[in-house]
Amino acid sequence: MGDLRFERTEEMLQSHFIKLLAEIPFEQISVSKLAKASKIDRTTFYAHYENTYQLAERLIDGHVTMIESVIKKSITKKRNTSEFDSYDYFNDALVSYLMTNHSEIQQLRQLNFGINSFDAKLRNLFNTTYSQILHLSPGDFGQYLITNLALSNFDFILEKQRVPAKEEIREGLIKITSYFS
Repeated sequence: MGDLRFERTEEMLQSHFIKLLAEIPFEQISVSKLAKASKIDRTTFYAHYENTYQLAERLIDGHVTMIESVIKKSITKKRNTSEFDSYDYFNDALVSYLMTNHSEIQQLRQLNFGINSFDAKLRNLFNTTYSQILHLSPGDFGQYLITNLALSNFDFILEKQRVPAKEEIREGLIKITSYFS
């Protein structure tokens, strides 16, 4: 029974944290404000987290881990076929997850935690994944480009709530190439 109560309190803290984050800047979210909004005692908060930074990082890690899980499933599935299409990372499962958690992800992306920021962790995930799949070295400029394309797809999905068509990507790349001609 204690585990269930702990989990419910954890979910409640996370939920109220996101609600507060939508209303006020992160720097203004204190443990006291969060405890009051969650209708718990401050000591209960400290039984779960050391501070609001740890709470935010746990939320970020949870989303990035989920995205990584979907990507890994896609890679495993594609290894069983003759051709790997890196664009298939943005499959129905990932898009559905992003749409369902759109607002929370956007809130968390606003937090600037350096290497612990949402986008920094997402960049690292894409970098590592594409490096393994496409056999690009981390210092290769092509690696930067493909990682940024993945991040652009991610941004597009969150903003437009749809996956860009491969033709849209091709046309965009042609336009970019024309700027260097």
